[in-house]
Order: sequence, then C-alpha cells, then structure tokens
Amino acid sequence: MPPPPSIVYPVTYQIQVGNTQVNSTSGPANTNIAASQVAAVIPGAPLYYQVVSPVIVVVTAYERAYPNDPASRRQVGQMQGTTFTSSIVPTTGTMEFTFAVAQTNSSGVLQFTLSDHPIAPVTAP
Repeated sequence: MPPPPSIVYPVTYQIQVGNTQVNSTSGPANTNIAASQVAAVIPGAPLYYQVVSPVIVVVTAYERAYPNDPASRRQVGQMQGTTFTSSIVPTTGTMEFTFAVAQTNSSGVLQFTLSDHPIAPVTAP
C-alpha cells in the first residue's frame, strides 16, 4: 500500500467564476464560467474547507474513487452562499470541488481554503 500523500495545509486557491445571460434573436443563452478544484486528501482524516465569495455560489463536493477519472466521482455535499465553512471526512484519496454562480450576470474571484485543522468562520465587518 502506498504511503498517504504529503499535504501541506492550509492551502488557499483564488477561483474565477461567472455567468452571463445574453439575449439574441434565437432567445436567451447562458455563458457559464464554472470551475473545479481537485485535491489529494488523506482518507479518514477530517478535511475543513471555507469559501469566501463576492457573489452567491453553489459549491458541490465529490469524492473520486480514481484520481484521474471524473466519472468515478460521488457527490458527498453541497452548499450555497457567499461565505461558509464546512468539513468532511473523505473515504477516498481525491476530492473534487465544483463552483458555479447562482445568479445570472454575476462573476467574481472567490477564495477557497482547505485545511486539516478547523477554520474560523468569517464574520461580516
């Protein structure tokens, strides 16, 4: 059995998301910029994550049975909002998080943090 991955936490990603709705003679069309982040994790160890976004986003968490096979993913959680903190205990060595804006004509760069220790919730100023 291979050793568990060596992961240095916390790690923070800046992720661009957006959605634009355009009207044309053919009707409305949506252009989505949805993003995903795949991360190696330690199975059985708590994984904490936090999203801080300027727009409302839907974040879906998946476990991947096979790291390089997106078809092997299984949804294990979903949250929506601008700021939230959560945790999961993965059963596989790979997690995938997807990010999509919830409203049309909105975009921004969100901050996504993963940690092996609890993350303090963000409070509004």
